[in-house]
Parts: sequence; C-alpha cells; structure tokens
Amino acid sequence: MALPETEQRRVDALLGQLCEQRTVPDQVKLEHDTRGNRVTLTESRPLFIDPAVWNEIKIAQFEYSPESINWTLYWYDRKNRRQPYPTGRNKDTLEKLIHEVNSDPTGIFWE
Repeated sequence: MALPETEQRRVDALLGQLCEQRTVPDQVKLEHDTRGNRVTLTESRPLFIDPAVWNEIKIAQFEYSPESINWTLYWYDRKNRRQPYPTGRNKDTLEKLIHEVNSDPTGIFWE
C-alpha cells in the first residue's frame, strides 16, 4: 500500500531537510526512497580505491501504519538486515523518529 499523499509530502519535507543537512558534496550523500508504506534512508560515499564509484548503505527505514497512524523505526545491521530500533522508542511520530536517527543516542546509525 502506498503512503497517503499528505504523509508523502511530510516525508519529502522532513527527510529532505535531514538529507540536505548531512550531505557534503563529493564526500557524503544522503537520500531517501519511498516504496509502499516504507521509506528507506541511505548514505553514499565514494570508494577510496575509485572515487568515481559511490558505495551506498542503508541507514534506517521508517514504516507507516495507517491503522495506528504512526511510524515504526528500523536500523540495518552490518549484514544489511533490517532490525527493530532497540530502545523501545521505535513507534512514534515521523518527526520524533527522524530526530532519534539524527541525534543517534545509541550509535547505530552514524559511525
């Protein structure tokens, strides 16, 4: 199921702002991609061996539930497997979950 149009606009505005803040031209690029009711945040960096090639890794995923009208936060482990955010604060508003990813109190999103 696709995100409601109003939620998609919020995603684009809020995650677009985070991506813009954390992007450093020619060094780090953050992007978000929506598929159905899931939004994946990715980070790309140029390879050391060949800077013309960018390596992309998944940072976080936000999943929207139309029944409860809230979002669930997931992180990706080193094997690129999606895991529930471990603090018990993984279900909330999109704004709060984006803040959680950006501030990263657990140290699992940003190295």
